[in-house]
Amino acid sequence: PRHPPGPPPRRRGPLAAAMTTQPVAKGDAIELNLECMNVEQGLELIEAERVQPLLKYLRTGVFENKTNMTFMKAYSVVVQFGDQQQHSQKLYAYYKKVICEYCADGVERILENSSGEELLKRLADLWEKQTILVFWMQRVFQYLDRFFTKNNPEYPDLFSIALRSFQEAVYDRVKDRCIAALIEAINRERNGHDIDQSTVRSLVEMFCTVGDSDPKITKQKDAGSDRLLWNSSSRGFYKTDFETAMLAATGEFYRGKVTGWVAEYSC
Repeated sequence: PRHPPGPPPRRRGPLAAAMTTQPVAKGDAIELNLECMNVEQGLELIEAERVQPLLKYLRTGVFENKTNMTFMKAYSVVVQFGDQQQHSQKLYAYYKKVICEYCADGVERILENSSGEELLKRLADLWEKQTILVFWMQRVFQYLDRFFTKNNPEYPDLFSIALRSFQEAVYDRVKDRCIAALIEAINRERNGHDIDQSTVRSLVEMFCTVGDSDPKITKQKDAGSDRLLWNSSSRGFYKTDFETAMLAATGEFYRGKVTGWVAEYSC
């Protein structure tokens, strides 16, 4: 009998591999007058220089204005305002808002008109792209984790709040349909049909990550290209949400097989 799939090898698709930042020539100066800027203007700069180009990249695969200069401008705004509590709260709220809205828009497209393997593919694609979004957003706002989130326990660190946002906007709404579709796909494979293994691996990774108490995303080299990897300290909701249902379905699948064999070969 086939066992339910365990935690998959950590991997990421071509979008993650393509997402790199062009260097700035030595001696280039950042033209940015932070002293004359308020936090709202700083957030407008981050939106224009970094967030909108990143969101366009996730839609189209084309990243415009992708340089260390744009990153440093956005990061400098966070450093400038990140030491003041009221401004840190605004920066944190904006970071969370971008991720929540992206997840909410993505899940609506999944729920509109998809089921079975199509639902699985769309969910795996959203999981991959939100990972890219979180990784690059956290890089811009990482200064908040140095002091703000450490000194204010009611504000989870940036990776944790991003994963929690995905859980609330996406995971909690689609997990039952996802589990049912995954079990159906695995049963199809047991009956000799081909299924998309990369999609299954990606979604099992999702189950192993969502619900983790200390998640991180790292960029690592894999066969010469970059991959974004979620590193979790536990197996998330894999055991409670997926493995239990999978084991029950596995027993039911083989009970049905045995019943069919008995009926076929009994005299």
